[in-house]
Amino acid sequence: MIFDPDRLLVATVTATFAVAVLACMISWSQRWSAPSRTTLALFFAAFALSELDTLAVALTYEMPQVIRDGIELKSFIANFCIMPLFLFYVRELTDFRGHPDNVKALALHFALPGVVLIFSFVTMALPAATRDIWYSDTMAEASLPGLRLLHYGFTLLTVALVLQWAVYVIWVARTQARHIARLKQHFASTEGMELRWVAVLAFAMGSYILQTMAGETLILLGKRDPVGPLFDSFLVLIVVAAVALWGLRPSPELDHATKALDEAAEHHETKYKRSALGIDQSHRIAQKLLRAMQEDHLYRDPNLTLSALSAHVGVSLNYVSQTLNQNLGQSFFEFVNSWRVKEAIPLVEAGEKTILAIAYEVGFNSRSSFYSAFKRVTDMTPTAYKNAKSKPHPFGAERLISSDQK
Repeated sequence: MIFDPDRLLVATVTATFAVAVLACMISWSQRWSAPSRTTLALFFAAFALSELDTLAVALTYEMPQVIRDGIELKSFIANFCIMPLFLFYVRELTDFRGHPDNVKALALHFALPGVVLIFSFVTMALPAATRDIWYSDTMAEASLPGLRLLHYGFTLLTVALVLQWAVYVIWVARTQARHIARLKQHFASTEGMELRWVAVLAFAMGSYILQTMAGETLILLGKRDPVGPLFDSFLVLIVVAAVALWGLRPSPELDHATKALDEAAEHHETKYKRSALGIDQSHRIAQKLLRAMQEDHLYRDPNLTLSALSAHVGVSLNYVSQTLNQNLGQSFFEFVNSWRVKEAIPLVEAGEKTILAIAYEVGFNSRSSFYSAFKRVTDMTPTAYKNAKSKPHPFGAERLISSDQK
């Protein structure tokens, strides 16, 4: 069987279009269950439209030029809407208030797609013969100033598309990183809430942008792009399938976390600027927090939250958070997990229980989270630490608690 790259390209583009349309329909049918589903449906719709031009050319050999031009311009516009919609989706997952709620904010995000829309209207208003000159090899010899201007405008917009994707990839990655930082201020265990897949997708999209820029640069230099459209189509298919796989699956842990963070944010709008918490009061709260860990072993609760800790010590959530961050120099996540690791160290040294049993006993709800926390405190994995237990202890119990906690 002879390998036909053109057929494989058509198959890949068709699969991408089909996955995007199906995911769009599923997301739209679930729009009443979660606010983010509507944005996700629009994201998949934009992706489907962006593939429509390639699909139409591949599957339809005889098509009026005016229809083909219209499809290509619609796909071009859709490309500019993909990343803003993905950013809105990630914001809605991490913060119920994350979607732009005013016309000005929306206008800033969709200003570039608006420019492309106007450009498309102007282009489609041109006579068919003029558009034929634009698409032909005689464009360089065209004497129409307006046509040349449109041609240069199209080139600039293509560059702007690559830059837009690059900016939004960084924006999405920063949003996900801020989400993890917020989680660690309120939850001791963050599994199922961190949206790690968003960072992976941002990396994949960033790789796609770099590959596209490299290919365009080679073409401008008169050289051949060694990657070509087939690799592009495969990468786009992987991105769409990954968003569909991870975006459509239910995530009750994330939904719960987002609601809790949204409620807590209402009390933290001014952070600690107007706080009346004094140094002596903060010191007394710190002692209560330490007793809750040392005497009541509150850290053993795998579902411990900042709200539960504040209720246990009888102090407002804001004051507990401020004391942890300013007095003890730790996030809630770091504070609780340092106590978990402190209890786990002698159990690991004893070697009488499995690593997983120890993790569950001290409050972790997964092996991976225990390994990460243990290595962060001791610079060694539990297994390596256990194997080195006969050597002099290189850490000292005092390392597990900051000097402010002593």
